[in-house]
Amino acid sequence: MLKKLSFAFVVTCLTSLTALAHPVSYKDGYGIMPEYTPDRQEIELNYSVTSNYAIGVYLVDASYKGSDATYIIPRFNYKLYRKNELESQTNLYVSGGAGTVDYKGEDDLAGFAMFRADYETRRIYTLLSGQTLQSSGESDINALRYRAGFAPYLAGFNDLNTWLIAQVEYLPESEDEWVVTPLVRLFYSNYLVEIGSSTKGDLFFAGIFHF
Repeated sequence: MLKKLSFAFVVTCLTSLTALAHPVSYKDGYGIMPEYTPDRQEIELNYSVTSNYAIGVYLVDASYKGSDATYIIPRFNYKLYRKNELESQTNLYVSGGAGTVDYKGEDDLAGFAMFRADYETRRIYTLLSGQTLQSSGESDINALRYRAGFAPYLAGFNDLNTWLIAQVEYLPESEDEWVVTPLVRLFYSNYLVEIGSSTKGDLFFAGIFHF
């Protein structure tokens, strides 16, 4: 009985904590997800229809190699796979959408696709994600991201959780194709904040806020 209760507690903690860091949260939950770097600013606003999928809008303003592009994309997020173990959780999400891009003063149709896979315990965190924004013009934006991190201390759902993370990105349209960013992830209750600085001194900020 004690083992079953311990299992239930750990799974509940993992499920509650990781739900806050993903593009789909709990049923009827609203999400605000900003991200900032000097070359790119974005925000996603979504609503989780169920615990498996969410709908929303994705706004991106990017400046790569001297040209600005602004995307407005209605977006669909879907939890493709989840596996809960005694002390770990694995997740796979996919997203897609279609909208418009304003590039050099001209409007064009645009499409979006993303995958995101992560594995985490209460101590270890890893993530691999890739996304693409495509149009018929020259405003395409592609990004591949890998993360590895750890929690310096164990915390419960009602405590402040802290992660120290190393993030590596491949951005083929950027002047700096490879970007390495050490960052700190903090979350408490329904609010998550990430802040760091790349090895070249560029600020990185991201947040996930659920209501």
